[in-house]
Amino acid sequence: MKFDEQYLRRDDAWRDEEVYKDIYDFSINDIEGYWRAQISRLSWIRSPEIVMQKGPRGATKWFPDGKLNACYNCVDRHTAVSPHKTAIIWQGENLDEFECISFKKLKEEVCRFANTLTALELTQDDCVTMYMPMVPEGVYACLACARLGIPYSAVFAGFSPNAVALRMDDCNSNFIISCDASRRGGKLFQLKKNVDAARKICNRKIRALIVRRQGMDIDWCDELDIDYGVVSKGQPVDSAVHEIDSTANSFILYTSGSVGKPKGVTMSTGGFLLFSMITGRYFFNLFENEVFWCSGDIGWMGGHAYSLYSSLCNGTTSVFFEGIPTYPRNSIFWEIVDMHKVTTFNTAPTVLRAMMQRSDECLSTSSRSSLKYLGVFGEVLNQEAWLWYFNEVGGGRCPIVNMWGQTELGGVPTAPLSNLSEMKSYGHIGRQFFGCKLILKNENDVTITTPETRGAMFIERSLPGMLTGIFGDKDAMERTYYSASSEDIYFTGDEAYFDFDGNCWITGRADDVLNVSGHRISPIEIEEVIAKSDIVAEASVVGFPHPVKGEGIFAFVVLKKGLTDEQRLSAEKLISDMVRETISPITKPDTIAIVDDLPKTRSGKIMRRILRKIAANIGDFEDLTTISNPECIEAIVANVKKIDIAVG
Repeated sequence: MKFDEQYLRRDDAWRDEEVYKDIYDFSINDIEGYWRAQISRLSWIRSPEIVMQKGPRGATKWFPDGKLNACYNCVDRHTAVSPHKTAIIWQGENLDEFECISFKKLKEEVCRFANTLTALELTQDDCVTMYMPMVPEGVYACLACARLGIPYSAVFAGFSPNAVALRMDDCNSNFIISCDASRRGGKLFQLKKNVDAARKICNRKIRALIVRRQGMDIDWCDELDIDYGVVSKGQPVDSAVHEIDSTANSFILYTSGSVGKPKGVTMSTGGFLLFSMITGRYFFNLFENEVFWCSGDIGWMGGHAYSLYSSLCNGTTSVFFEGIPTYPRNSIFWEIVDMHKVTTFNTAPTVLRAMMQRSDECLSTSSRSSLKYLGVFGEVLNQEAWLWYFNEVGGGRCPIVNMWGQTELGGVPTAPLSNLSEMKSYGHIGRQFFGCKLILKNENDVTITTPETRGAMFIERSLPGMLTGIFGDKDAMERTYYSASSEDIYFTGDEAYFDFDGNCWITGRADDVLNVSGHRISPIEIEEVIAKSDIVAEASVVGFPHPVKGEGIFAFVVLKKGLTDEQRLSAEKLISDMVRETISPITKPDTIAIVDDLPKTRSGKIMRRILRKIAANIGDFEDLTTISNPECIEAIVANVKKIDIAVG
């Protein structure tokens, strides 16, 4: 089957069933032909002749002989055509606090930021830590680094100093960009204070470029701290566009997998940009006259790939909200949708489940008539929340993009077709993107071909947005993602099945990674923090069904012998505060059960499958013959029941 380039780039490719099937079949039979037809979507300094250069175990290079600049594609080319078009809408907590930033102003501010970084003698050999909230300067800083070809590490602004320090040490960063503070929920979160604490943990000289958003008094070190408002004053508002190799590392995002230490996932420039651009265009309707709002932080891949790069690369207006969905009113999200005429809204299931509990209060003050598409990221939406989102929020007229993706994939490789006919059922993650072929394997590494049969999910072929490696460990990518099968295929870590219509349904994680509010969290990382307490002997962390978060965090903790009554009574609060302060509030356990022992195999391995069932209130423990201390299970169940009664 042969199609011309115009057909392979049809704008209705994700809406029309027949067009999708035609192009998908072509892309599977000729993956290079499909992506070659997409190359001209970007502006290249040197257009690539080679589409993909295959290597072993995930080492494929995309467009290796091409040169481009991501910032130029997101800013300059749109400024030349539509300088006064709104690129970014920054929205504060109150409706009257907002700023509409045109492409012309965006270019000027990005160039000012780039010239400031150059004046501070930063080069492509550096790695900048980006510890910024959802403010315009965060966008300027990321795009300035992209303009200069300086790799950066995007860190979630809600992380604690320990988490920031760990990531700075891992990527050898000696420069951090942050703010004095961020305002969320009516409170000031002192980011500069966290920066100071992180530098102490790193115990080395790290320069900090600070944007004074709140104008508050902060501690200052003249040797290391730099006031952006001072050093950027007088900097030119134009700067040269650097020529960047398509395969050059653009940025790093950290994710926790099945091991405790977060992994620094590196992303290429050309492959990532093209993949995020085209998937955003098809999945989220990111066209020139649309207004897109993804509530995810730019410290996570969903916000970074789509709020920042995909929306701007497509010339779409993107909303950045510096706030939370419940302040100053539970209806604030939908009032913002009405005010800025948002056409596509994308958020996490946690947000929707929390809102659904106060449906009338949330929705009564807004019409949401501008909405065309609804999205959900991070995890699959349950039936009740899906129906509320579709019927109440969208009025039954907006297709829901129930997306599935991972940090390592640089975007979303599957989604339902963007038409109402695809909305016949909730929960599935839809169709595979062009060139993407998902396969399922059973425990014997045999490919599953029967519909409705669950198996471990793999991606058979490389995609342009996929990670290029794990920073600082050249063998980690193969070890982590390509060792689960004898074939050279990427292991997603999820289990799934296909229905008879070809839709994919995620059924859960194949490993121990928790999915809390759409964020992948390693239980091992939490366990290591808890175990550092002087009063803790050992701990095990598992997930359990949570009505709002999807999956909650349940910690089973064994305390040391000989503690005082006061120490035992304060143990839960101490453990909770340690996790919050060391990692993030997101990782704080929802429930902590103090127990005398944990179920273990004779070799000493904790039986987490038993603890998961206890946490989920499932009484059938199946085979207990391999457990060395089955007597402890009854005592643990009794403790958990007391907790349930106490909680109500």
